[in-house]
Amino acid sequence: MTTPTILQLYPPPHRECALEGLYLEHPMGHPDHRDEPFVYTNFVSSLDGRIAVEHPKERRLAAPKAITNTRDWRLFQELAARADALIVSASFLRNLAAGTAQDKLPLSDDPIFADLHDWRRNQGMTPQPALVILSRSLDVPLAELRRITDRPVYLAVGQRVDQQDLKAAEKTGLRVLTAGSGDTVEGKALIDALGNAGFRRIYSMAGPRVLHTLLRDRVLHRLYLTHFHRVLGGRSFDTLLEGDPLATPASFAVGSLYYDPVAEKGVGQFFAMYDLQDEDSDLR
Repeated sequence: MTTPTILQLYPPPHRECALEGLYLEHPMGHPDHRDEPFVYTNFVSSLDGRIAVEHPKERRLAAPKAITNTRDWRLFQELAARADALIVSASFLRNLAAGTAQDKLPLSDDPIFADLHDWRRNQGMTPQPALVILSRSLDVPLAELRRITDRPVYLAVGQRVDQQDLKAAEKTGLRVLTAGSGDTVEGKALIDALGNAGFRRIYSMAGPRVLHTLLRDRVLHRLYLTHFHRVLGGRSFDTLLEGDPLATPASFAVGSLYYDPVAEKGVGQFFAMYDLQDEDSDLR
């Protein structure tokens, strides 16, 4: 079986490289070797900026089938393989319980990703990243949580969460992190709490609201973005960010850019990696 190849456009020189293992090689950490969490996220987007569109049969937004593909999914799994902890929203867990999530929690147990399990083992990492669920109302399916036995599970909440609901969640074995002074999780408090728990590579799999939370508090370091070369249109959709205007716009610098010419039926895509540029950041 031929290994898929893509073209590296940046940084130069241009060259063909293997798709598999691409994101396993990316440096993840602070240039000055500070011992604090490195936070990254990943999205796949159409050319007109859609990361989710209205499901044709259900009243919810979902990843567009027109842009999701196995080659991007491979890199998604690689990013999960790098992580000590995965951030997800409570809605992801509800979708998982309802069977409407895009897939099971990574790392996938599909045999095609066996090399990623081997990679983690060779790095001395746990078999699976820990799971961190962000919740405001504690409206989480506790029965689904009881089925997650292959990894530690944390629940991140604000201080004003209902204490009775919190006690019920704790009975499932959840480890609770207080990460905010109000009724919502705050970005800096969340990453500080995860850092204190020993996590150093934190992968946010959550959507545009959580991205806003991380950018607002300037705790995100890297954005991986797949630009799929299709335009979708539509009136109901999600884009990368949801929330109030950022007090200071988040500026990013391109760290790498790859061209995949044959993602699906002759349609290509770009795999881009962007590092946050901030006057208070050492990432350049």
